[in-house]
Parts: sequence; C-alpha cells; structure tokens
Amino acid sequence: MNHSRGQNVKTRLLCIIALLFAGMAHAASLPGFRVERIAALAGFPSSLAVDSRGVLYYTTTSGDVFRVDGTNSIRVASVTTEAIGNSGLLGMALFDDRTAAVHYTTPAQTHDVVSRIDLITGAETILHSFVSDVSSPGSSVNIEHHGGNPTVAPDGSVFVGIGDLGTGALAQMSEWNAGKVFRIYPDGQATTFAHGLRNPYDLAWDHARQRLIVGDNGPKQGDEIHVLTATDDAGWPYTYGDQPAVAGTVPPRYVFAETVVPTGVAALTGRNAALNQGYLFGSFLGSIFWVRDIDALPAIRPLALIDEPERFVLDVAEGPSGDVFFIAMDGIYRLVLPRRGDCDGNGTLNNIDVTALQLELQDGGDQSVLDAHGGAFRGSWGCDADGDSLITATDVTAMGRLLHPRVRAVRSLR
Repeated sequence: MNHSRGQNVKTRLLCIIALLFAGMAHAASLPGFRVERIAALAGFPSSLAVDSRGVLYYTTTSGDVFRVDGTNSIRVASVTTEAIGNSGLLGMALFDDRTAAVHYTTPAQTHDVVSRIDLITGAETILHSFVSDVSSPGSSVNIEHHGGNPTVAPDGSVFVGIGDLGTGALAQMSEWNAGKVFRIYPDGQATTFAHGLRNPYDLAWDHARQRLIVGDNGPKQGDEIHVLTATDDAGWPYTYGDQPAVAGTVPPRYVFAETVVPTGVAALTGRNAALNQGYLFGSFLGSIFWVRDIDALPAIRPLALIDEPERFVLDVAEGPSGDVFFIAMDGIYRLVLPRRGDCDGNGTLNNIDVTALQLELQDGGDQSVLDAHGGAFRGSWGCDADGDSLITATDVTAMGRLLHPRVRAVRSLR
C-alpha cells in the first residue's frame, strides 16, 4: 500500500473510531479555557515536540518530520515507512535543539525502529531495530498496536513503548518485543524496562524517581495511567482496568471510567504559573486531562481542561515559557487559560465579572482556584483576581483594580 493510500485508510479508520466512541467520554471543558490555532499541517500527525527556543516540530505517519516556521511547515527529515493502521512514523522526542529520537515501523511492519535524526541535515542514525515476529524474523505482523512516542532521559537513554501487536499474550512473553517498554542506551543497547502493556501511545520519564508515567489503551473501556519502575509487569492481558489484581503485577494508578483513548503525555516543569506540576494527558476523543498529583492516594480524578471531541488530540507538549501546545488532526493549537479577573470565563474582563465573583464567593469562599468550576456557580480560574491561588473576599478589591487601572494610576501619581 502506498503512503497516501495508507494515510487515507488511517484517517477513515480513526474517524470511525471517534464516531463510535464520541458519546462515551464527555467531561465538559473548564470555564474560560479555550484553544488558539497556530499552524496548519502537511499530513496526518502523530506527535509534537518543542525545543528550548520554543520552535515546534511535528511528525506525520507517512514518515516526515516538520519544523513549524510561522504558519508554514518545513520538512526537515524523512524515514522510510508505511502509514497504515497504528503503523508508520509514530512519534518523536528531542535530545536537544538539533537532534530528535523517532520511532517508526518499517514497511510491512517487520520491525519497530528507534533512530536519531539530525534536524539540520536530516541524517538518520538507527539506534535499535526491534524485530516484530521473533518466530519468523522479517515476516509482516499486525498493523495495529505498535505504540507511539519515545521519550528521552537526561543520560541520553530513549524509552519507547511497543504495543502487543494485537495479540495480548505476547505482552507476557519475554522473548517477544511486543507489549513492552524498552530503555535504549546511547550505545544502542536495549533492555526491557516493563512489560504487560496493550498499546502505550506515549510515556514520560521521571528522572528524580527513576520511573515512567505511561498511558495505556484498554480494550473498549479500561484506559489506564500507569506509574512503572524497572521490571514492573502492568498486567495485560491477565488483568487490566478495574479488574482484580493478579499476583506479581502492578495495578494502574488510575483507570478512566469512560473510554478516552489516551494519546500524548507531557510532564509539567513549573514554568506555567497555573499548570505548575504534574502531567497532561491527551485524549483522541478531544480532551486534555491534567493530573496534578500522580501520587495522590486515593487517586484524584484527572481534570479535563478542554473537552472538544472534534479536535482529536494526538499529542501535547509544554514550551520553554510554560505555554501548552497540542496537535490534532486539523492543526497545532495553543491552550489558552482564563485571564486573571475573567470570573465568568467568557474571555473578556468587565463588570459582569464582579457579579460572577460574588456568586462564586457564595459557593463557599476561601476555596482553591482549582475548585472554581464546582458548586452552584461554575466560575473560571480567573475568579482568582489577585493571583494567590485562592478565591476570597480580597479578590473583590483586586477585581476593581483590574477593571479600573487608570484610577489606580491617577491615585499613585497623587
């Protein structure tokens, strides 16, 4: 199958999946959150990355790596692959501002390859090639469940997940590469980090605690967030979701009650004043979920910052200034948070926000800004007019200053 035909097949397949599941997960967007489209795409996207200068890169399943220049896409590298099903160029991560790690399947899905790509010259250096069918090397395998994005550790190691190739039992067979997460060292040596996974699209490395945060796609329901350390067994196919734990397996940290189809994962660095810790998870069904504390027990339900089913979120990334970007089937977007003082979340700051703040204070007062959307009045994070992360009576005075900055300026001159 040629690249264009394979891409068309995948587009139709994903649209069908989206239509089938569209009614299954509707966690309403938080008030005041919106998205801003910043670039069109030059193909079917699979991943997004941002370098230390804020330059955006993305991959397409047909094998291309693009740099975003303004609103234009500049192709900087290509690999030989076949875009069909969950195969093709599946994802990228950055070693540095010049070098990327990419994960792709070879034509006929005979291997999963992890390479270094020079983003200036386009040159490729293969780090490791994982044979798909260990019983018959070189044979084609299922086009589905090949995993997705790699992630890069501070020591230069690359972590990558490979799905179960549509055969769950392979995830528990040590001789097969399917259903595993691998650590590939800078010299190309690969070791199994964890196993028992169905189809992990993305993962994030927590270097401080030597662990991986992984989103795994369940069958129908049972989408999971895992926290895995070396040698862990995530349980698939013996157990998954909320099924009883099996001896020797590590249960998921969180199980989504509804199908969300988890995609990209981004570790937050603290550069964003509001989204200052934790992890963001993309959802193919149009949501971006925030998990503020991955270690909270009992687990806290991920907060859906946006819920726009038409977006088909495929990856999410944080830029060097704390901006949050995501890539969808129709473009690259920036996530825009509520303005300080925009208590009703309509994008503007006016006297109506004063009334909204009074209603929000009636919901309890002295509450965390993160709870603004709860209670009788569904306010936005903008209700925290003084920026102290709490919604209290002091925000009324701060709101006045925001609404009448000229008055404040005149008084300061006196």
